[in-house]
Amino acid sequence: MYGLLFESIQHYIKEDYGEEEWLKILEDAGLKNMVFTTHNVYKDQIMLNLASSCSNILKDRTMDEFLGFFGTCFVNFCAGYGYDKILRVAGRHYRDFLNGIDNLHETIRFSYPRLKSPSFIVETEDAYGCVLVYRSIRHGFSSYVIGQLRQCAKQFYNVDVEVRILEQLEQSGRFHTTFRLNFHNKGFKPENEKKAAISEEFRTISGTTFFKLFPFCIVFDNTMTIRHVGESLATMMGEVKDTKITDKFSLRRPLVEFTWDNILSFQTVIFELEASRYIDGSSKLSASKKCTHYKKLLLKGQLKYLPDWKMVAFLCTPLITDLEDMQKTGLFMNDLNMYDSSREMVLYGWHNASQLEHRVDQQVEASRQIAENLQKLDQWRRKGDTLLYSMMPRSIAIRLKNGEDPINTCESFDSVSVMFCYLVGFTEMCARASALQIVECINNVFIFFDDIVDRYKLFKVETLGDAVYMVAGGVPDRQPDHAQRVARLALEFLEKARTLKDPLSGNNLKARIGMHIGSVASGLVGRRTPQYCLFGDTVNTASRMQSYSEAGRIHISQPCKDSLQGKGFIIKYRGFVHVKVSFSLLLSRSSQVRL
Repeated sequence: MYGLLFESIQHYIKEDYGEEEWLKILEDAGLKNMVFTTHNVYKDQIMLNLASSCSNILKDRTMDEFLGFFGTCFVNFCAGYGYDKILRVAGRHYRDFLNGIDNLHETIRFSYPRLKSPSFIVETEDAYGCVLVYRSIRHGFSSYVIGQLRQCAKQFYNVDVEVRILEQLEQSGRFHTTFRLNFHNKGFKPENEKKAAISEEFRTISGTTFFKLFPFCIVFDNTMTIRHVGESLATMMGEVKDTKITDKFSLRRPLVEFTWDNILSFQTVIFELEASRYIDGSSKLSASKKCTHYKKLLLKGQLKYLPDWKMVAFLCTPLITDLEDMQKTGLFMNDLNMYDSSREMVLYGWHNASQLEHRVDQQVEASRQIAENLQKLDQWRRKGDTLLYSMMPRSIAIRLKNGEDPINTCESFDSVSVMFCYLVGFTEMCARASALQIVECINNVFIFFDDIVDRYKLFKVETLGDAVYMVAGGVPDRQPDHAQRVARLALEFLEKARTLKDPLSGNNLKARIGMHIGSVASGLVGRRTPQYCLFGDTVNTASRMQSYSEAGRIHISQPCKDSLQGKGFIIKYRGFVHVKVSFSLLLSRSSQVRL
């Protein structure tokens, strides 16, 4: 599928639902940072994936309903490319448009040479609508086609159409869907009302004149046996008279079986026949493609039944786009019909091919650059988020990114675990070691500690200048087991600290930890470098627990002991300790904890 189809989807999804929702849809479909380009060809499955992702993310329509919406989007979007002009003049009535859809695809093929268009055939019609047969190599796009049919009828013919599926089946890798279209078919005339408009004076034409006008014409009978061919085709293919047309050519379009009955049924449809063998520049047939510069002859035209001859004539011309295409097919300019525009079309295509190719290459390169920039943008966005999450909890950061006022992040918490950890002897180390040694030591310690905090899903509140590390549990995300989490983290802190060395003495470092549980107030402080801070006597008390702790021990308060009792921890009673809190003396019954 060409990128034009996906550009139409992107345009209207963004317009109706917003840029952010479109990005979510792309990510859900496995197409993150995808940029669609008009003339690029993409896998058909992408369309189905986008419809499924739209249903998952937007949740207001089913997958089939979104496919129908995509079909509507494409018809509307094509107006920006000028294709609405073609659709408006495709027929006087909607029935004429339906009969000529395949011909419209042939017109568009010059702009989109890799187009794999489906086939549409009006099987029967009456004054109340018609039966339309849709044949395609693609599966699962019936709803998409319904959306296109309805929108074309409404936008270009002011006709309301009811479409329902009569039958769906698969034959030889091709998918056939039969639709019943109900609409006021005012352009329909029964066969017995049609009047012959040909004067008796011009009723017949000689065979010589006929084959001169159509140098690539093929005439065959009801046994599919070729009875005559035009002069140019005979020169290229040699003696083909009295051979089966099905042996010399294969049917590319429409997507039906190449039989006499089908030919009589679909005389208003453009047919494409492809030669079974390759033809080189000297007009010699080749059974296999030995050289990549050879190309099979492709003929496009109408199969018309001639009652006087009781045969069918394929009134056709070679399907070529430029001079290079002509050379690959084995054609020469004098082979083409001088009575139609075949020669002019080839020369015109050659004149504009180089400019078109250059512009397409420029567009592809620009799209590639945009995709790379989007990937880099995503990488830097992740780095920015990582930095932001280091300054404040993830849940608070997400609320701010969604536009919430920072003042709304202020909350009160009844029960929060607060822990302080201090490296014993750090002050003496600072007096003896160099600045680089101190920074390296603290950096190693905090890298270890940060990993542990992330693993326990707790929040590192702040890091103070005197090698004090502060952790809180149950804030801002409330956790019923916050005390156990912080206690286990504190035990792991003690164990990890023993593996680190003093940069001067080489001795193992020791940590001193204090922990308390109580109520706090929290919120963001500052605008230039905002930090999520905790306030209240619980923070002061936890800090005092650390100050009065011992090296290699975890000093906890009575509320901590009550919360951890019976939860798998071994708690040792320490005795009475005079702890200074808020400029007063508090006689505390303190404990130490270990597993």
